[in-house]
Amino acid sequence: MSCRQSPNNPTEETSNVPSSFSVAMLLSGSHQDKSYSQGGYEGLKLIEQEYNAEVDYTEYVSDDESEAVLRQYAEDDYDLIIGHSGGYIESAEKVAAEFPRTKFALVTTYPGNNRNLGAVAFRSGEVGYLTGALAAMKTQTQKVAYLVGDDYPVYQEEAALFKRGVEATDADVEAFIEVLGTWTEGEKAIEVVTQLREQGVDIFAINADEAGVAAIEELKEEEGVYIIGWTKDQYE
Repeated sequence: MSCRQSPNNPTEETSNVPSSFSVAMLLSGSHQDKSYSQGGYEGLKLIEQEYNAEVDYTEYVSDDESEAVLRQYAEDDYDLIIGHSGGYIESAEKVAAEFPRTKFALVTTYPGNNRNLGAVAFRSGEVGYLTGALAAMKTQTQKVAYLVGDDYPVYQEEAALFKRGVEATDADVEAFIEVLGTWTEGEKAIEVVTQLREQGVDIFAINADEAGVAAIEELKEEEGVYIIGWTKDQYE
């Protein structure tokens, strides 16, 4: 689903300036998923407001579909095209080479090409380590779990450091790592957390976007279970 938007809440400084900057974003899930994709969408809206930009986004873009969507935005002459997923790297490299005058960015751990393809990232592995340490401190059953939507390199690092954080905090705690293979299928996430509960897991770190929100909803009423959310405040 694509949604083109012109500036609707420009700042005072830009309110009288015609838009000459256009930005498009690809999202792997819903722009209202209460997680990663929504965070990207909110960032896009800030660009719209702060820079009086024309913006557009396409949600639920799979890795396989990303090349075609990136190319279409480039053909439409967008100034900056943002791929908000670590699964878009190969597609972005290919399309960026075809459109050297267009700027591309990926929101993931990635070095870029030092020309027209860069990345916006943070040290998410450190988040994994701290989350693992917190989980190990809080567990009563000595069993904790990290769930992630896919096994992109950035999440492989995050998972590895989650386990390291657990082990460094309490070597007797068992850490489970589960890759769902989806960011959007809630039923899959619910199935996995149900199985983990049966094995005694009481602390869940869930980094799985829309699928993860479904898992949180499934777990939140269970007594003695604690959930560590991701990307946005998911308390509600």
